Amino acid sequence: MAVTPEVASRSDEVLQRLTGLRSRIDQLVVSVRDGQVTLSEVFARADNAGEVSAYVYLVKVAEVLPGVGKVRARRVLEDHGLGERTRVGEVPLEVRAALVEVLT
Repeated sequence: MAVTPEVASRSDEVLQRLTGLRSRIDQLVVSVRDGQVTLSEVFARADNAGEVSAYVYLVKVAEVLPGVGKVRARRVLEDHGLGERTRVGEVPLEVRAALVEVLT
């Protein structure tokens, strides 16, 4: 079955938006890894409507924090009742403060 030009156009638009979102997520992760952005700043940005940091998996950010690593990040998140698929914007405020204290 052939795809209509309208459907193809909409698909292209969606793919472009998703590519842009992925690029902004990658930029955020690199900024955290390089120490330009702190975990507190990531949480603060997540509260702003439409901010990319709200959509990032918390484990992805925690793993790249200086001095943390994959194993420690996953253990800390598990200790606080957070799974690997928890997004930064989904973390409750009281847990955010505890994570900042433990991971920084």
